[in-house]
Amino acid sequence: MKSKLLAGVLLILSVMLIGGFFYLTPTYIQDAGDLKHFEDADLSFDLSKNWTVYEYDDAIKTPFLSSSPSHLILTPVDNSMYSYYEGDVEDLTANGTVLNTSTTNATDVVIVQTEISKIKSLPEGFSLDNAYQTDSIYRMMASSGKFHLVSDTALEVDGHQAHQFVYDVSYSRYQDTWIQGDGNYYRVFSYSPTTVYGEAEPIFNQTLSTLKIK
Repeated sequence: MKSKLLAGVLLILSVMLIGGFFYLTPTYIQDAGDLKHFEDADLSFDLSKNWTVYEYDDAIKTPFLSSSPSHLILTPVDNSMYSYYEGDVEDLTANGTVLNTSTTNATDVVIVQTEISKIKSLPEGFSLDNAYQTDSIYRMMASSGKFHLVSDTALEVDGHQAHQFVYDVSYSRYQDTWIQGDGNYYRVFSYSPTTVYGEAEPIFNQTLSTLKIK
C-alpha cells in the first residue's frame, strides 16, 4: 500500500516538475501587432508575421535552446511563400507544409532566408569595409565570374557602426550587413533569388532596422 502511495506521489511530483520546467522557459517570439518580436540575451528584432526564427517557436525544443545563440536562421513559415510558380500558391503544398510535387516540382519553390551570426572578431587584415570577403566561399564566388558587387554602404544599426554590401552571384542576390557591437561583430545575411528579391527586401530591411544589440 505504501509503495503504491509513494509511486503516486512521485508521479505527481514528476508531472509538477516537468510542468514547471516548461512554464519557466523564456518566450523568445511574441506577437507584436502586425509583426513578431524576437528577443534573446544578446539582441532583439522584429520580423514579419509570416516568418519565424528556426526552432524558437517550437514549444518542445525551446527549453533546450540557447538564450545566447551564435547563429539564428529566419525563414518564412510557409515553405512555398516565395516561388517561381505562377498558379495559386496553395497548389504548392499539401496540408500547408509539404511540397506537392504532383502539381509542380521542387525548383518552383525558392529559398529566401536571413541568418544572424555573432562573431567574436574579424580575421587579421579585415575590417567592416571589406568584411563580406571573410565569407568562407567568397573566393569561389569571386572567381566564378558571376559575382557582382551592387552596392557598398557605410551605415549605423542601433547606433553601432556598420557596413552593408549587396551583391549578386549568378541568379541570387545577397544583402550582407556587418555590425560592430560591444565586443562582438554581428552579421545579418539575407538572400533570395533575384526574381523575388523585390518582395523579400522589405522584410529583410524590417528586421535589420529594428535590430537592437544589448
